[in-house]
Amino acid sequence: MRPHTVVRPPQAALTILAAILALVACCGAQDATFHTAPAADAAAKNPYQSSPAAAAAGKKLYGQNCAQCHGNNLQGMGPAPALDTPAVKTAKPGELYWFISTGDLNKGMPNWSSLPKQQRWQIVTFLQTKSGSSGAK
Repeated sequence: MRPHTVVRPPQAALTILAAILALVACCGAQDATFHTAPAADAAAKNPYQSSPAAAAAGKKLYGQNCAQCHGNNLQGMGPAPALDTPAVKTAKPGELYWFISTGDLNKGMPNWSSLPKQQRWQIVTFLQTKSGSSGAK
């Protein structure tokens, strides 16, 4: 009898594959979280929709509070997902506001309920302006 030869992929390839699968699973799960807002919260209207001043204020707040994880251009960094995605573009303003307010610590997103309500809506306004969403959901 011949000895059996087991062919194993190089360890580095397995490590890379595992990292890619974990990143895809993590980012996909975070994107879907916007759409789990309770119906009443999801239906909330953005009081600053289409306001250039609110979008400018939101951009500044995004830079101070969000860019360190999600990137200066919403491209995402490390495990934090990009925010220029279809999931963000199609999210209702109330869904984004709810997610910013409640977060999801299991996925690394802190809640930002300590920010005043006005500032959270300004960030939503910026996100929807930057992502090209009309915000009219």
